[in-house]
Amino acid sequence: MAAALDKIKAFWDSQYHNEENWALNYKVLKAAGLFAGSIFLMRTQGDNMVI
Repeated sequence: MAAALDKIKAFWDSQYHNEENWALNYKVLKAAGLFAGSIFLMRTQGDNMVI
């Protein structure tokens, strides 16, 4: 169990504390957030946007 936790922690550190990996991950997170936000907006306000 401790080995698995150490692997997860090492992966987190490599993705979060490495600036090159973090820059790419930040772009992916921002794009996913924009995609999810647009789906939420269209599902809740789509009827109001009909021309």
